[in-house]
Amino acid sequence: MLSQKKLKYASLLLLIILFSVGLSLYAQTNESQTSSLARNAIAKELGWIQNNQNYCGGYYLEEAFIPDHTRPAHSVKVTGDEGLLSPKRTSILEGKVTLTRRDQQMTANKAYVYRDPITQKLSAVEMIGDVHLREQNTLVISKKGRYTVETEAKSLMDIIYRTTLLPKTDLLPVPPTEHHVLGLTAWGHAEEFAQNKPNVYELNEATFSTCPPRNPAWQIKANSILLDKNTGRGSAKGAQLFVKSVPVLYLPYFSFSIDKQRKSGFLWPRPGTKNQWGPYLLTPFYWDMAPNYDMTLMPAYLAKRGFMISDNFRYITALRAGTLNLSIVPNDRAFKAFQRSSSVDEQYTQSSNPVVQAELNRLLNASPTRIGFFLRDDARYNEHWSSHIDFNYASDDYYLRNFGSNLNEIMQNQLLQEGDIFYKSEHWNFTGRLQAYQTLHPINNSPVLNSYRRVPQLVLNGNYPNQLFGLEYFINTEITNFSFIKTPGTDTVSPVGQRLHMQPGISLPYYMPYFFINPRLQLALTQYSLKQTEGTVPNDIHRVIPIFDLSTGLSFNREATFLNFAFRQTLEPQIYYTYIPYHKQSNIPTFDTSVNTLVYDQIFNYNRFSGIDRIGDANQLGLGLTTRLIDQLTGVEKVRFGIGEIVYFAKRRVTLCNDDTCTDNPSNASNDWRLSPLSSVLNYAINWNWNASANVLWNPISKQLNNATLGLHYQTDNNHIINLGYTYAFNGDVLSGVVTPGSQNNLKVTDFSFSWPAPFLNNLTMLGLWSQDFNRRHLQNLFYGIQYDTCCWAVRMVASRAFLGINPNKNNTTKYSNDFYIQFSLKGIGNIGDNAPRLSTISGYNPQFGQDI
Repeated sequence: MLSQKKLKYASLLLLIILFSVGLSLYAQTNESQTSSLARNAIAKELGWIQNNQNYCGGYYLEEAFIPDHTRPAHSVKVTGDEGLLSPKRTSILEGKVTLTRRDQQMTANKAYVYRDPITQKLSAVEMIGDVHLREQNTLVISKKGRYTVETEAKSLMDIIYRTTLLPKTDLLPVPPTEHHVLGLTAWGHAEEFAQNKPNVYELNEATFSTCPPRNPAWQIKANSILLDKNTGRGSAKGAQLFVKSVPVLYLPYFSFSIDKQRKSGFLWPRPGTKNQWGPYLLTPFYWDMAPNYDMTLMPAYLAKRGFMISDNFRYITALRAGTLNLSIVPNDRAFKAFQRSSSVDEQYTQSSNPVVQAELNRLLNASPTRIGFFLRDDARYNEHWSSHIDFNYASDDYYLRNFGSNLNEIMQNQLLQEGDIFYKSEHWNFTGRLQAYQTLHPINNSPVLNSYRRVPQLVLNGNYPNQLFGLEYFINTEITNFSFIKTPGTDTVSPVGQRLHMQPGISLPYYMPYFFINPRLQLALTQYSLKQTEGTVPNDIHRVIPIFDLSTGLSFNREATFLNFAFRQTLEPQIYYTYIPYHKQSNIPTFDTSVNTLVYDQIFNYNRFSGIDRIGDANQLGLGLTTRLIDQLTGVEKVRFGIGEIVYFAKRRVTLCNDDTCTDNPSNASNDWRLSPLSSVLNYAINWNWNASANVLWNPISKQLNNATLGLHYQTDNNHIINLGYTYAFNGDVLSGVVTPGSQNNLKVTDFSFSWPAPFLNNLTMLGLWSQDFNRRHLQNLFYGIQYDTCCWAVRMVASRAFLGINPNKNNTTKYSNDFYIQFSLKGIGNIGDNAPRLSTISGYNPQFGQDI
């Protein structure tokens, strides 16, 4: 227990603290009341109209000002109610004095009009009493001002001002004599104001804020402020940032953007923290190099890793547009520590798995200087020729995990490196392609196999419709050279070589409003010239397969009523017959071929394989039925439902495997079944806000669900979004190389995301996404955050947890990345902080932040 003496001292100290706080609160209250009275007067002078229905709590109202562009550019007109005029000396005007130029107007109670003693021309006008300087979207009020005719310079003393930075038009009609200022508007006061150039304002001992003038949340007080509307930039010297009446930041100089124009300079810093980086600080510098290209240079300090430098260069010309990005982390401390720990980790060093040993060698030999690079380039040279480049590179197997980026990761740990050139004319299309993948092999992930490279691939397709007797002729050709780099730690030798494929065809399409039929005959001619093949596989393989298919359908229409709304309902039965004779293909390597997932549209596709290394034998009939409800007034499709199935008249013998007796994929129908799974699709636009979708694949023979994707989407605006989704795939778990106890390798993932206002709290929005893998009983993705958005400032905080993978070397433990982001926005000044990249995963959500209202 405290002694009596200590208790007295503690009580006295508490009284002193309470008394001090009370005095402080009293002083702040008095100061707040005094400031409030002054701000109310300023708001009234600037034309502020309180309106709680408005997002900003009001708007500015002013007389409509329309520049008179019919007047000569430098002409000046001065009028007054009464005055003493002198043609050679100073004239005095009183009453409502108005000085008018083509795009400006100054009014005052009194004016002295000075003339040049030699030329007798107007030289200056000095205005006194209730001086108003008005130009489009700008108002300056002072007690005294001066206008110099020759230089068109204006100077005013002891002023209040407002100027709209991002104008917006009235959404509702207003009287022609009034104008509602709705865009982002800055206001403040200053001891001196000068305008020596059009749209350039110089203020001394001034304030600046974009908040409502009655109760500004923040403002800048500076020795001098320059607002240049021509360049879209502002600057302040000797500036203090005040939140309410509390100074929180002093800057001897800073430059900021006041509109959406590009301007070179430092952007606001972006602090944050990530699991892979620790606390970090990004300091971007923007360089507006030319109207058609720019660069953002971003030095950064990462607490765990050291310094990083990133450069993002964008360009656009008459022929091409693209982005180039380079990031370098010299001497990464965390990566060096990871290399040291892995070099003595017994699970790696004593592993007998050659793949693990190869991955360990790659890790230990990797440079601690980390590099990431990508190039996107799209060009159009004329109406026929164009090109595309998508090249991505990482210096080591762990770059994506540590840094993430805009690198184009087509599949997990596969970076695309591709260049294409295209030709297109009325009848012919050509594509020339160089394509490779950089495969990453992190040691603590499931093994990843390298992919084939296409170096090159040449594709030429021709089509001649509406020929004699209505015939259509077409041909698809392709020449591809496949190369392969062996996966580290494996001894498997993969075949490589060239593939030549030609597929000419002829069809006789016939279309009517209610009926169509299209018989088609094709001949698939393929030749392989191979190397590194197994002993039983020949080096030269020839394949000739005829393909016949027939597509026909009907279309019925009728007027229908659904929920008291008038619709046009369609009923569209469709039949698709395919016949392809069996041709043994088990000795052909599968360079780029896989099994198509059976969905509704796949019922009407002649080949059950993607790619051309396999052409499946078929004697089958696809049956489909589609119905739609189309709004009679808007033409919007309200409901679309389709259901279909394939009837097989023979067993399917061609598979992906090198043995025709194996099964391609357990999720597909058995090759012996006479019926395919039943496939259905549903899209239902419940109303303008709600939308539901479903894709279901059900097997009537095994009486089980094969695949299902269900989705529900609600959205009224960016702050009212709900998404709910569920995905199921029989034997579809992508982590098939890792077996979890109790797992049946059936993919079961539920997703829920939202953007929603917080109850009982205006301007506060909650954001979140939750994704759960119920098959492996682990969290897939989670982030949650809040965003508070007002008329002039905003703050957003987001925490995230993302699943990285399962480490098979550590009892299949899950690995996660934990990140935290915080952003502040002072509208009209800029944003501070790093954007949370996962916000874009909320379907329908635009991760805008700090934008004008």
